[in-house]
Amino acid sequence: MDLKIILLFCILPCIGVVFVTWLLRFPWPWFLKAMIGFEIVIAAFSMLIEIDAQRTPGNSGWMMMFAAAFQVYLVLMLFLARLIIWQGQKRD
Repeated sequence: MDLKIILLFCILPCIGVVFVTWLLRFPWPWFLKAMIGFEIVIAAFSMLIEIDAQRTPGNSGWMMMFAAAFQVYLVLMLFLARLIIWQGQKRD
C-alpha cells in the first residue's frame, strides 16, 4: 500500500473519534485530552504495523481494517457512555 493511503486510513478515523468526543462534551476536562493521547497511540501503532507489513506481499491493509472497526466500536461506546452520564445527571 502507498504511504498516502496508510496515512489517510490511519489518521482520518482518529480525527473523527476526537471530533465526536469533543462534540459529546463530556463533563470532565481531562477526558478529551486522554482521548487525543489514546488516538495518537492507536494511529502510531497502526501506521507502524502497516508500514512494516508493506514488505510482505499481500499482507498490508489488515491492521487498518482492524483499527477502523475498533474506531467504530469506540465511537459507539462513547455515545453509550455519554447517554448514561446524561441519565445520571438528569436524576440528580
